[in-house]
Amino acid sequence: MDEIISIIQNFLSDVFVHPQIVIVLIAILPIVEARLAIPMAFGYGLPWYECWLWGFLGSSVIAPLLLLILIPFIKWLSTTKLFKRIGDALYSKFEDKSKQIDEKASNAKKFWGLVFFVGIPLPLTGAWTGCAVASILKMKYSHALGAVILGNFIASSIMTLLCAFLPQTVINYIITAIGIIALIVVVVLIVKIATYKKKTQTEENIQENNEVR
Repeated sequence: MDEIISIIQNFLSDVFVHPQIVIVLIAILPIVEARLAIPMAFGYGLPWYECWLWGFLGSSVIAPLLLLILIPFIKWLSTTKLFKRIGDALYSKFEDKSKQIDEKASNAKKFWGLVFFVGIPLPLTGAWTGCAVASILKMKYSHALGAVILGNFIASSIMTLLCAFLPQTVINYIITAIGIIALIVVVVLIVKIATYKKKTQTEENIQENNEVR
């Protein structure tokens, strides 16, 4: 496992030259974000403050744009014939996540609820999902951005502290575990999209039969 991770790291550094660029790009990716980027940074032998900095910056820099376009883009997908099922399934997924925060709560409770949601360093609780949740809850842009950035600060700090006191072998296990979890999440999402499509087709067939009758 250590050799495989080393090969992947060497390949990425050969392509992008600087490991800092690799870390930022990984941190920008949905699902894994800083959760994977920071352990990877430790694998490159970067000092802890750089591991934190590049992981945090990479996973935060996309937040201002995501708050503006992520949910509108998903809703647009739902209006297209080709990507309707994907848009519907993604919105349903984010809507389920948003239910972890009370929609009728005060602005302050929504803010801190989103901070703690994003601050948990697990897949699907990062900046991407946090921005989607904030949009669905119709939070004020400045409040939503502040909550996502603060939550990401907490999550990045937790990952940095965790990796700083662990041997590289254990960090490699963390990298592998996060990669496997991310893969599982993608597979589950694909299955959900396929299932959602079948369910919708069944409902449409029932409706058509009722109209014929």
